Amino acid sequence: MSDPESPVVRVSEPSVGVRVLELNRPDALNALSPTLVMSLHAELDRLAVDDDTRVVVLTGAGRGFCAGVDLHGEPFPVPGDVSEQRRWFIVQKWFSGLVLKLRAIPQPVIAAVNGPCAGGGFSLAMAADIRVADPTAFFVAAQVNIGQAASEMGASYMLPRIVGARASEILLTGRRVGSEEAERIGLVSEVTAPGQARTRAEEIAAQVAAKAPLALRLTKEAFNTSAVATSLEQAIAAEDRSQVLCVLTDDCAEGQRAWQEQRPPVYRG
Repeated sequence: MSDPESPVVRVSEPSVGVRVLELNRPDALNALSPTLVMSLHAELDRLAVDDDTRVVVLTGAGRGFCAGVDLHGEPFPVPGDVSEQRRWFIVQKWFSGLVLKLRAIPQPVIAAVNGPCAGGGFSLAMAADIRVADPTAFFVAAQVNIGQAASEMGASYMLPRIVGARASEILLTGRRVGSEEAERIGLVSEVTAPGQARTRAEEIAAQVAAKAPLALRLTKEAFNTSAVATSLEQAIAAEDRSQVLCVLTDDCAEGQRAWQEQRPPVYRG
């Protein structure tokens, strides 16, 4: 287990193949400080080449998931001789890069949303493949309420693909979307019992991690490919490739044997 004082705690596997990343600034509702942002980047870089971790759970310590960008924290380590415009582009890419890495890592990501999920935190949750929420959770595009665009960290791309046309109203008004509404519109897959979001996310993660590793990775890759495919034919071509790669593996043969023998499969990756 990582140092509990670290901004990001990398928890030992609660079950085989599952890794939990917990944002650990509970006194600040896990707001995204430069230290936290860079630490999360480092953890995602490790996961990108981690063949043992099959599923990732992302959550927040304490009573919140992530309150967005820390407006009172330390500055990012940007060279002092760059223009102000260039400096802000560098800083912005630190934030937006987290979303790109969450989508790029091969492991499916499950967000356990506990309490406030605002601004950049909202985008981190949207970047997950599955979201479950505590009854106290709420989502808000907070940037638009303080003079910034709500279209940050992939929000204008991801939210319409998750909830459809309702995304415009959510982003433009900057209102809170409570857990019940989030479930109703498909922003989260379920609302858990109070205090059970992380436990439920770990249960789902264990279920997912029991699948064949290559199949999991190619399924996530297919979601990403289909999101930008310009036609059904293009999406199916990518899916055909994935199926052929899976069919030729020992894990696929094991899955078929297990089904015939009516036993749980033992995948080796």
